Amino acid sequence: MEKVKLGIIGAGGIAQVHCRVLTEMDGVELVAVSDIVEANARRTAGRWGIPNVYTDYEEMLQKEELDGVVVCTPTARHAQPTIAALKSGRHVLCEKPMDASLEAATEMVRTAHEMDKILMVAIKFCYSPQLIVARRIVEEGTLGDIYYAECVLDRRRGNPGRSFIYKDTAGLGVAADLGVYALYDALFVMGFPKPVAVAGITSNYISRHSEPVISQWAPNLQDTEVEDFAAAWVRFENGTRLVFKTSWCMHMDTLGGNFFLGTKAGLRLKQDTGELVVYRDEFGALTDVIVHDLPKVEGIELFRREDAAFVEAVREGKPSPIDPDEMLLTDVIIQGVIDSNAAGGREVEVSVPTF
Repeated sequence: MEKVKLGIIGAGGIAQVHCRVLTEMDGVELVAVSDIVEANARRTAGRWGIPNVYTDYEEMLQKEELDGVVVCTPTARHAQPTIAALKSGRHVLCEKPMDASLEAATEMVRTAHEMDKILMVAIKFCYSPQLIVARRIVEEGTLGDIYYAECVLDRRRGNPGRSFIYKDTAGLGVAADLGVYALYDALFVMGFPKPVAVAGITSNYISRHSEPVISQWAPNLQDTEVEDFAAAWVRFENGTRLVFKTSWCMHMDTLGGNFFLGTKAGLRLKQDTGELVVYRDEFGALTDVIVHDLPKVEGIELFRREDAAFVEAVREGKPSPIDPDEMLLTDVIIQGVIDSNAAGGREVEVSVPTF
């Protein structure tokens, strides 16, 4: 089997996860790693047996024979290396979210179309059996028409600190870090309806003003420049409404759960147990159908499945396993949340780019 040759751009923590699963994969060769901090690049190269080290990804793209790259830079710095790699004729697996800027994300997708190359954003949870079965339930018409849904991903004290909290490196906070997973998962289950308006709020009060607690992920969060909480009401072209909630820091145990209400039935995703429950009326009574015994796929296995899908698509000339046009809808909604908050929380219209 001819090996798929890959480069890594950005040698931070998430790059180590991708390097681990890719080095364990048959038919993959990690050829080079680039990071603006040379020590990080060399440390990563030594740990995973990567032969070539760069501090300039442009030089890496010029000198190395690569089929694709994995972009693991901070959120606000996804677009530039992704676009450069695509223009050099390489396929790209980019860490989530696509980018902190809708404009930059749009340019990434446009470039992928123009170059006819794979642009895959790393949304690992869509490889979980729970999400795959949930989508099938909806596709088979079990719920009828979905008119309302809620999606949630939260932490009580989980601000990661470091580059995640500064506008220069992250651009956005929890909405792009955790919230993008919740949004994509909901859109995935619903079949990617087109958003037309968003009303939202954001806050970073808890990070900036609360005293550190024992269970806090990172100390000294008073410098947090991005949001640690976001919530929104999203309207779609087909009439569906979605409530979106996400948090790094809050005075609450949970913001709720993920569910979908349809004209024929409702569907709840139980994240703690991995179960799915379909609620409907049958036989003149209320019935619950529990989809149980689904494998609980978590952690490194989700990364392994997502990276394997990318490698297979590169090797076999398949389209991106995660359609970048569909992924771009998350950027459209998140930008709507930010714009709405800046407008005092009033509803703002959003538009989906076309290519």
